[in-house]
Amino acid sequence: MKKAELGLWTCISLVMGNMIGSGIFLLPASLAPYGGMSIVGWLISAAGSLCLAQVFRSLSHRAPKAGGPYAYTRLAFGNLPGFLMAWGYWISILAANAKVCDP
Repeated sequence: MKKAELGLWTCISLVMGNMIGSGIFLLPASLAPYGGMSIVGWLISAAGSLCLAQVFRSLSHRAPKAGGPYAYTRLAFGNLPGFLMAWGYWISILAANAKVCDP
């Protein structure tokens, strides 16, 4: 029997599914108790996401390095701030995933 492997496209699909599922489907559910204002909150969150995407687009053109936020922080401020940012980012992702999975 052939051992199943995770390829590049499979991993990309898993990450995209995770992000789309947690952002698009769970945010409206958490804002629903607020009624019509939930649509305003969803639109503000969407605008913030687009602004963040623009920031990363600009940074990737200025410094085309692998590593995302860690690489940009390290390039601009040095090794220690880059290290602290990487750990802070990692912990924030863990906390966000824990909150999304919270029943």
